[in-house]
Amino acid sequence: MENGQKRLKELFDGRKIFNIPDYQRAYAWDQSRQLPDFIEDIDNQSTGRDYFLGTILFQEKGEKHSGFDLIDIVDGQQRITTIIIFMKVLLHELSTRLTKSEFEDNSLDLVLETYVENKKRPKLKAISPDNDFFQSYILGDDDGCGFIETPSQRRLYNAKSYFTSVLKDRSNDQLLKLKTKLDEYTKVLTYSVRNAAEATLIFETTNDRGKGLTNLEKIKSFLMYKAYLAAENDIEINLTSIQQRFTEIYREFELFDGQLDEDSVLQYHCIAFEKWKNKKDYQQPVNYIRGILNPLINDGNKSEALEYIDNFSRELKESFRTMRGLQKHTAPQYRDLVCLERLGSFYPLLLKAFKYDNTADKRNFNNVCKLLEIFSFRVFAIQHNRSNTGQNGMFTITRDFSGKFEPLCDELVKLIVRYTPKKMFKEHLKHTDFYHYMIPRDLRYLIWKYENHLRQTEQPICSNMSEEEYRDSDNKTRLTIEHIASQNPEKRRIISDISVFPEIDADFIEDHLHRLGNLTFDPASANSSKGNNEISIKNSKYFVKAPYKTQNELDTFLIDDQWTAESIEQREKKIIEFSLRYWSPEYVEY
Repeated sequence: MENGQKRLKELFDGRKIFNIPDYQRAYAWDQSRQLPDFIEDIDNQSTGRDYFLGTILFQEKGEKHSGFDLIDIVDGQQRITTIIIFMKVLLHELSTRLTKSEFEDNSLDLVLETYVENKKRPKLKAISPDNDFFQSYILGDDDGCGFIETPSQRRLYNAKSYFTSVLKDRSNDQLLKLKTKLDEYTKVLTYSVRNAAEATLIFETTNDRGKGLTNLEKIKSFLMYKAYLAAENDIEINLTSIQQRFTEIYREFELFDGQLDEDSVLQYHCIAFEKWKNKKDYQQPVNYIRGILNPLINDGNKSEALEYIDNFSRELKESFRTMRGLQKHTAPQYRDLVCLERLGSFYPLLLKAFKYDNTADKRNFNNVCKLLEIFSFRVFAIQHNRSNTGQNGMFTITRDFSGKFEPLCDELVKLIVRYTPKKMFKEHLKHTDFYHYMIPRDLRYLIWKYENHLRQTEQPICSNMSEEEYRDSDNKTRLTIEHIASQNPEKRRIISDISVFPEIDADFIEDHLHRLGNLTFDPASANSSKGNNEISIKNSKYFVKAPYKTQNELDTFLIDDQWTAESIEQREKKIIEFSLRYWSPEYVEY
């Protein structure tokens, strides 16, 4: 393939099949930004005026596939894949509207051969995990919704669905005009090389300009470029090794299913395993890696540079694999930390501790999780500290951790004591407006843990409330926080002409209504049905036989069958005593 500027139909024309190597990332464009931009760019292009789509970099290996030249796409796979999907949808839409002769009179059969398949040979091979899905359900006409197995397959399916939705309301003339704009007036600049070394050189010097590349992609490119410069022998072997590792990195990343982005994992890896000196090092990992490799190569220390590249790419691959293993970990200490939803500052340590714990049951890692859960609940949930509180200390501890868990746990205990002394923790739990002070999810988390404490310590002993039940988001069954003494006392009822409450005055409302001791949880539907009924109605009709221990216990706090300020204080005291023990680092055995 000749280098230089050419029209899109010249790029696709001929007996060639484009192949996306497995070391490239999977299809990543979505309908939140890239796909609408693609359509908008074509719409804004004037018919008869050239439109430049960008630079495409290929590697020709001289391989044949059923008589077709097989050409690797080194850069531009997202654009080429999108063009093929768009043309497939466009031509399919026209084929449903035009007769066969009309279709052929507009040369659409030739366009189909050029962009989609030639003699039943598809013009594009996707990465291995997605290729069968791509051929069967994206280039094919069957709906593949029920056969999606990877996030990238979901994005491929969504791209086809998005284009189908956009084009179905356009006229035949509008559709033909879109075909003409792409086929005849869209241009690309192509580079075609013969080996990975040349491809690496061109990619690094033409595309590392921050246009849509993630930090992970930039680092892959930079590592390959520096390996090319440093390797005196076996250049292709060195580059192939890096490519294979990034193949595994991208496959692991796809299995995260959108729970983490690739640059976050890269940053967590750098915090955990690199010898950074300040936060700029891990906040700007590309510059940090450049700062290490450029001086080594410039000073002639090429073997040391190659060793660093080899170690970094291998350890980065291990971090992506470890992170996926971490996400599948089911120990309650880790799951509790996940439920608190503040993992950002903890991920580097979790990553490193999970990797370094060689025990069969990950007990050392689980102890670390428990200490982090204590830190998270006390510092963030109860004290409302800023999200980066203790982050510098946490990251430093992570960097210096070498696999010895006892001193690591000692350092975490020091952080807990430093940022959330026991006295301060207790004072926040006694807040007179605890209901409004707390974030609802954190308040539900506290009551959840208290509920399970009661289930394990008070007869009859029963199984814990599961994470699934706690996190249930159904409008009827989700758990909500309920006041025991109603928030609207003016609507309270009278039982046998005697109020179950003493006179509720302004002092009671200010000092007791919203305290921790006056709060419990209930399913949303039950809470709604109870409304503002008095406590005796709730007790007799709901709480005694309720499935929740936090409701069953309420009658033990009634004083002369009344729910009083003293009842609230006694229950608050009991919950605080539980909290001071449950979220205390001194009770974590490591």
